[in-house]
Amino acid sequence: MKILDQIKGAWKKLRRLPTAERFALAPVWVQLVAIFITSAVLIFMMAPFLSLRLAYMIFADPAYYSEAKGPLQLVVGLLQVLLGMVLFSFIISVLSAALVKYIENIRSGSLGFVRSGHMIFVNYNVKLPLILDQLDIRAKERSATEEIVLLFSDIDTVANFRNQMDPKRWKNLDIFVRQGDLMNFKTFERISVFEALSLVILLPDGAQSHFFADNINLKILTTLVNNQQYRKHLEERKASRKPVKCSIELSNNADSRVIAQKMSQALFTVITPGDVIGSILARGKVDIVFYKVFFEVMAFDGSTIHFVNPQVFGLELVGKSFEELYFGFEGGTLLGYSGINQAGEYRMRLCPFGQNLTSSDWLLFLTTKVNRIVFRPSDDSFKLERLDDIIPPTESVAKQICVIGNHNPLGNIDDFIDVQSMRALKEAHFVFDNQEEYFADKFLQRLKSSNFENIVVNLDDETGFRLTMWLVSKEGENDDFLKKIVTILGDPVTENLLSHYHLKFNTVLSHKLSARYIAQISFQKNLDRLFEELAFPEGVEFNLLEIGKHIPHNLVNDRKELTRLLAGQQLIYLGIVDEDKNVYFESSNFTAAKQILVLSQGGNENPDSAKRATPESTISKQKSVEL
Repeated sequence: MKILDQIKGAWKKLRRLPTAERFALAPVWVQLVAIFITSAVLIFMMAPFLSLRLAYMIFADPAYYSEAKGPLQLVVGLLQVLLGMVLFSFIISVLSAALVKYIENIRSGSLGFVRSGHMIFVNYNVKLPLILDQLDIRAKERSATEEIVLLFSDIDTVANFRNQMDPKRWKNLDIFVRQGDLMNFKTFERISVFEALSLVILLPDGAQSHFFADNINLKILTTLVNNQQYRKHLEERKASRKPVKCSIELSNNADSRVIAQKMSQALFTVITPGDVIGSILARGKVDIVFYKVFFEVMAFDGSTIHFVNPQVFGLELVGKSFEELYFGFEGGTLLGYSGINQAGEYRMRLCPFGQNLTSSDWLLFLTTKVNRIVFRPSDDSFKLERLDDIIPPTESVAKQICVIGNHNPLGNIDDFIDVQSMRALKEAHFVFDNQEEYFADKFLQRLKSSNFENIVVNLDDETGFRLTMWLVSKEGENDDFLKKIVTILGDPVTENLLSHYHLKFNTVLSHKLSARYIAQISFQKNLDRLFEELAFPEGVEFNLLEIGKHIPHNLVNDRKELTRLLAGQQLIYLGIVDEDKNVYFESSNFTAAKQILVLSQGGNENPDSAKRATPESTISKQKSVEL
């Protein structure tokens, strides 16, 4: 009875297999196997009537039907021809359907990605194309092709990106667009997250609010760090000093930042508008030069910052003083050291005059071509003398600033201007309920008569664009007035229209600066600490020496001599600034120079800055240090 029951059970299973529904839902390879098995059975069934050879030949090629002889072979052969044509049409249909499905999967982003050495960007926002612009520049400089995987949560975002993507824009990038459930770790496994060099979670567009957008990213972060295998992978890579460059973008909400930092345990860099970028924008409102400096340094073309292993120079540099190294290198400007201290902690030393290079240190350079840097030992004495004629710079200055609107927060602007200037700014901060008041001639006359040094247009993109164009139309011939205008924008298209329309006023694009920052740290994680150090007033910063005020005109003639004189004040020469606030890094031509750009230890001449700092700005600084 048991044997009979087993036979019945097997028969029931066999009867369930050849149903049309199961065939239609089966994988392609199963469908093809079923067709080939059926074909083989038919050939063997017809063999007694036609011979095995003739049965196969007629099935494969109807032309062989002409070899059939006699009534029986003619009838059976005709049946074989018909069955062969039907089964071959099945094969064509299955393969066609598979191809259509494959193409649809490509278009919808449902395919996996099985490679290594790629970069992953999760979510879409307006900064993503700008980030890709920077990655394309880097790939072009390296004569390489970078593989980029974009992971979105829905098919509509995939379709919109594909429709807008111009293949000619990113010629040096191999972009793969994928879609899936971002709260499921299998989605990340499908795109080879363990083999990726970097992972960037962008703040998604289209969320109801920043609160919901933060929640989406925090859930994605939770999905990643809760996977013990992936967390162990990140920790092992970090311990081996080859970390995966992971970062997550959040809004300015303080709680979201704290949550992300606690969850990731320093495995992810947390990016918010109020940290590094916020401080740069705040200082850019005081002097547009500093925005331009960071805008240039954060790009992959032009003068950028590089970490270089001293061993690549083939010389024993360990133990040499900073001064000897600073004057010995050509092809780039040495900014400092970066390495691991005896406690195993990462440290960065900028402007380390009087300090020697240790065996664990790397070198930090500002250069246009890192592979052109050479070291030429010199027998000259590196004793430096302080010259009283050179007045060290400070990041806190006296500046008459006017701000129109309150669309973006002022940030820690109080760290970069003195108390009197801050009081004047509060009186010169114009916010009108009626937008028409911004376009009143009376208001324009007030702007012109108040002798402001900077006029910051801090409105939404549409109103800011309109007001800037209106000011240009009214004062098109007044270059001195137009140079004072600094328009803060978020939309790259609007910024592009304004910057190409008129070159006298200045535009600040926060998203573009953010995109460059994200692109940089997606390749070199330690750059976030460097930019953090440079962006805030504590420690080392970019500073300006005004020629004729901080340094005599007669000392600004020869670059080598100027570099030596500035080093005597523990200042690193970086470049010049002309009358139109254009920055020229590592320039040897001082004809048009109005200011000297240096790297120096901050000297805050505003002792009340910390006292009047708002709670938000204080929190921002503390969190940056934790990062």
